[in-house]
Amino acid sequence: MKRKAILIISMEAIALTLLYRLMKFDYYKIIPACWIYQNTGILCPACGGTRCLTFMLQGNFFKAFSSHSLFFVGILYLLLLNFLIIINIDREKKVATWLYPKWWYAIIFAILLLLYTITRNLL
Repeated sequence: MKRKAILIISMEAIALTLLYRLMKFDYYKIIPACWIYQNTGILCPACGGTRCLTFMLQGNFFKAFSSHSLFFVGILYLLLLNFLIIINIDREKKVATWLYPKWWYAIIFAILLLLYTITRNLL
């Protein structure tokens, strides 16, 4: 493994450790409540994202998925993508490059997020 891959893995390990330590504190007192939800009673597209990340770091994947399923899938995609990029750093023949981000992925994600937000507010 080259230095670049080792550096990336080390930085990610440090970031995950810091996030895990942060989640052990009572962070709900620091993070403000959602302004949209407080004033309108409507869940915004990001409502539940912090809980999802917290539950994922605690290893409770069912609660993470139930708090914000689209955010959960997005985090898993980014973790998989990160893993693939680290694997492909020094390879001549790259693997699974079809998973690399394309411009239309963002459009699909935005449409799914809009539909998800509408659906969870109607139910």
